[in-house]
Amino acid sequence: MSAYHELSALPSSAGCHNPYDGPFPDSSYQSTYESLRSTSSALPETPRERVDDGATLLPKTSPSPPSLSSLPSLSSPSSKVTTFFRSSPVSKGAPPYGAPFFSNAPRSRWQWHSAYNLYFFFSFGVACAIGHHAYYASLDGKPAADQLQMLRYGMALAFASKAGLSAAVVLAFRQRVWTTVRTKMMRVVALDSLFAATEDLWALLNWEMIHTAKVAVALAVFVWVAPLVVILTGNTLLVEPSTAVVSSECAGVRTLNFAKEEEYEWRDPPRVEGLWEIPLSLWNTTKPKDEEPEGWFDYYTAPYPTLERTSTIGAFLDQAVTRKNAQVETCGSGWNCTFEVRFQGPAYKCTELASGIGSKARNLSQESGSMAPPFDTDIILPKGQFSYYAFNTGGDYSTVQMKDVGIGGVPNTKPPYPKNFGAFRTEPIVWIGYAEIADPSKPIPKDPSDPNWNTAFIPKLFACENYQSSYTINVRYAEGIQFINTTNLTFHSPVMNTTYLPHVDANDGTADNVTAIPESNYIMPTDKARYRRTAAYHSLGLMLRTFLNGTISIEKDLVNPIVNTKAIQTRLLDPRNNYFPRPGLQSLVQPFYEDIILSMLSQPQFAPVVWAAKPDEQSGQLVRDEEGYRYPCSKSRTRNMYKYHARDLWIVYSIAITLALVGVVTGSWAMGGNQGGLRDTKWSDIVAATRGPALDRVNWEGRPGEVMGDVRELRVGYGIVRGDVTSVEGNGRATGWEGTRYGFGLEGEVRQVRRVGSIWKLAGSKGSLS
Repeated sequence: MSAYHELSALPSSAGCHNPYDGPFPDSSYQSTYESLRSTSSALPETPRERVDDGATLLPKTSPSPPSLSSLPSLSSPSSKVTTFFRSSPVSKGAPPYGAPFFSNAPRSRWQWHSAYNLYFFFSFGVACAIGHHAYYASLDGKPAADQLQMLRYGMALAFASKAGLSAAVVLAFRQRVWTTVRTKMMRVVALDSLFAATEDLWALLNWEMIHTAKVAVALAVFVWVAPLVVILTGNTLLVEPSTAVVSSECAGVRTLNFAKEEEYEWRDPPRVEGLWEIPLSLWNTTKPKDEEPEGWFDYYTAPYPTLERTSTIGAFLDQAVTRKNAQVETCGSGWNCTFEVRFQGPAYKCTELASGIGSKARNLSQESGSMAPPFDTDIILPKGQFSYYAFNTGGDYSTVQMKDVGIGGVPNTKPPYPKNFGAFRTEPIVWIGYAEIADPSKPIPKDPSDPNWNTAFIPKLFACENYQSSYTINVRYAEGIQFINTTNLTFHSPVMNTTYLPHVDANDGTADNVTAIPESNYIMPTDKARYRRTAAYHSLGLMLRTFLNGTISIEKDLVNPIVNTKAIQTRLLDPRNNYFPRPGLQSLVQPFYEDIILSMLSQPQFAPVVWAAKPDEQSGQLVRDEEGYRYPCSKSRTRNMYKYHARDLWIVYSIAITLALVGVVTGSWAMGGNQGGLRDTKWSDIVAATRGPALDRVNWEGRPGEVMGDVRELRVGYGIVRGDVTSVEGNGRATGWEGTRYGFGLEGEVRQVRRVGSIWKLAGSKGSLS
């Protein structure tokens, strides 16, 4: 029967006939051969093996093979050696072999099919990509510890993903190779390049292969560029400096509580861990030693020396003094931290009274009255000679309250003492007049003869009054530096609610000749708690006023200003601009005062310094990191952290997975054309596809390992070839094969399977369908 008809109509087995036309050497061989032939015709056809030395044709696999013991002895002298070749039948099986003998038989249990490898490797690659993402996501935002080890793990997952996707594409490539050679004729050199495309990069340069096997070439190109997956995804986990911010609690957070000054007793000061707490003020007394007269009291003398030292340091540093090791004690090692505290304390409320040449200064309105400035703007540049003029001592408390006193300020006279002895009568107002440079970008005129002199300066005057206020401050420790910012300041009432009357003598029996109204608002030393808090506020105010008081005058030119003030030691004056006050001097006074006040936190032995978590408990020099002493704060630190760029990783993997998926779909389609089996390019598969004499007429001889150039130009294809007995040797051995089978053959000798619509058909040697 003809084998050249539609593949769907091919028989499952080809008929068998004896290729040897002569008589059998023995009648027993004749009967055995006929018996086996009838047996084989009743069974599904399978590939048969060559049997020498008079043996009959046996199936490779048979449920009940005939017993070889029934065959005649092969040692018989009458035996004639004959060789038979029997081709595999053309069946519905795909190349290079027919279907297994029991391929359609029911199986008792599930078995792994080789075609599953294609999907397994693809799934493995996708799973590794997901695992790579999950691994890097787990490291994102964490400290960069064991960087090399972590990156190696990521590279291993990337390599595994690349390997899985590449393996799937390689399998798909092999299916496309078989599909291509079954449907198209190609030169030998093109076939060499096609089969080596995934192993030899130069093989991809064969134009015939590129033109004939575009899909297979595309899959091979993917295999070559797949290592980029490992390179590009490895750069998606970086180590970057990152600031981690956490809400936490900090130890050692301190604040101020001036109520501790009210209850401070300097004769029996409190002690914390063996260290005396320090007041803000020094005291005199009316109590003689070893006596306790009726109505005795202590009265204010001066600021405590430790306060003077701390305030001076703060003024010189242009910022609040930081306690040694404050950041480590408060934030912990390696951390920055931020917290907010509130307290009540003194603050200077400033009011502008005059601005501009010839402006008339208005009076300062106080709760207790109105007070005229002690000077006007005429003494300020450009009309006057002063660039800075501050008068801060009017109505100040006199450190000598009685002229005749002994040690400790004890009066040498007997009580009763003058009514206003030791009283706080008023709190001095800070009066400041200064010349502000109109345009800092322009050169300052050198002398009054310059035509720009009168327009170069703006005289200003303002006054500041000491108020009891509420503070909200934000404290931040960063890299060993303390930053303090007042986020809210509320003024409540004047520290002394009186109005100073200059040039009015007191004549009240004391050495303090200050008069203020109303006298009923004087704060007496017998009002112990209020008096001592007022004394603390007065000491702090005195520190500020001491620095601000004084003058800077100009003589003839601006080369050598005459300085008579400690303000030159502060940030309020600009040394780069001939020590002129900085623009907006009025707004700088209160921040300067805050630096003095908050510098107290650098000396925890000050009586008003307390724990922020326990404002009623003085802190001393202790460092408490215990429950109940911790205070809410925000901690942060800049460290090398892992930064995962998920978007970049998934861009790479999405492209790779999409291309691999296209390859898998292509491979699956090719497997469908190969009857659902996974075809390979192993040596045995190539041998099976080229066995037989179909290509024996080609002269394959050449140098070892090479094929001659003219042979490489032959066009070869894979399909159905037909064979016949080609020769009979003198010893009776027949060589050759008979029938139709799949294999490689030269153009014109092989018929290939082509797809026409949804039907597979056999094409002739010239490509025509038949």
